[in-house]
Amino acid sequence: MNQAINVIISGVSGRIGRKLLKLVLANPQFNLVAGLVSPTSQYLGKDLGDLIGIDEIGLTATDSLVEVKADVVIDFAHPEGFDELVDYCVLSEIALVSGTTGLNQASFDRIGQAAKYTNVMWTSNFSLNIQILKNLLQVIKQTNPDGKFSITETHHIHKKDAPSGTAISLAQAIEPRSSMIKTAEDTYLLGDVIIHAIRTGEVPGIHEVTIELDNETMVLKHESHDPAIFAQGALDAALWIHGKPAGLYDLNSVLMG
Repeated sequence: MNQAINVIISGVSGRIGRKLLKLVLANPQFNLVAGLVSPTSQYLGKDLGDLIGIDEIGLTATDSLVEVKADVVIDFAHPEGFDELVDYCVLSEIALVSGTTGLNQASFDRIGQAAKYTNVMWTSNFSLNIQILKNLLQVIKQTNPDGKFSITETHHIHKKDAPSGTAISLAQAIEPRSSMIKTAEDTYLLGDVIIHAIRTGEVPGIHEVTIELDNETMVLKHESHDPAIFAQGALDAALWIHGKPAGLYDLNSVLMG
């Protein structure tokens, strides 16, 4: 039997972090060694079992990874602590699987540098079907270069970044070399792709891509019913990336096995 993978969950008190916590504790392929929260978190010092309504597990939420040894960090936290986490993974030679969004260009540059020294996977959405949708959009754009593309994304009111990282990555699949500008309240433009961002209720995530052609219209829609799909996708990615050489990977790597 293979030895369990030692894992740290960064952002363990968040919506997806709690889903991850449940999955990791239930999966014998993983061994939880730490749950990371911000220094100002109300959950700092509390047993991680309290976060998901189970008995104490003997690990408390921490804001420091000093002397913590692990094989992989799974990260769904706020962007403020991202750069420090990346540096920790590089210095400790720990794999990083991250779905943290709202990152600036400096943080993306840091990811690229980190991949020279350790194995890193960052994606805005850990649903494998979103990756398939990105791949499909690339094909549609190639075969319909004059098509008009627009994206509408809808998320819960707690989501701070807009547009969503997934909407941006979908637009980048269509216009890979373009930058984004804000054109109106909740409306953005990436290249020629219009992005509308909606925040309402407790919606886990809806992304709808419309492609208008001369004589037809295509609408592609992905709707998340439970954020557990992102947690499971990240866990599958952590299992895949463990033991891989240093480099920058994406979900296409997981799809290819």
